[in-house]
Amino acid sequence: MKYIWFVLTMALLFQSCKKKACCDIPVAPDFMLAQKNGAQWEASSSGSNLTGDTITISGINQDEQIAFKIRFDGLGYYTLKANENYYKLKGTSAVSYQPDPTHVNNVTIIAYNQTGKIIQGFFELRFIKISDDANNSAPDKIIVSGGKFKATLNH
Repeated sequence: MKYIWFVLTMALLFQSCKKKACCDIPVAPDFMLAQKNGAQWEASSSGSNLTGDTITISGINQDEQIAFKIRFDGLGYYTLKANENYYKLKGTSAVSYQPDPTHVNNVTIIAYNQTGKIIQGFFELRFIKISDDANNSAPDKIIVSGGKFKATLNH
């Protein structure tokens, strides 16, 4: 009887030590999320790339595109210059925005996997309208807050 309990105990012990699929962590798909003028904004992180030491992150949804670029030198906080970020409404060339000169647009890189070319971080951006279409339907300011992204960089 003791032998049977010993065998059962050992079998349970070895079974519990096997690698299980429950413990595999899935890789999250690329994303770009933020609050845009107080509403949830979501886009695919497409068109992101690495050219030399410059990383460009671009998020595109059905109607809009937000993008920024940084001269990457490691994890940390990056202040964006006026020519390093933009907001576009897709399908209309009459409405255009530029970075708000009264706000410091910024990106914080929190993780970078050099082998997989995967980058993650946070961003805060503000833009002001400089031209409009005939019916003045576009907002005067675009405030992008609480931004988060994960992107796989293309070459």
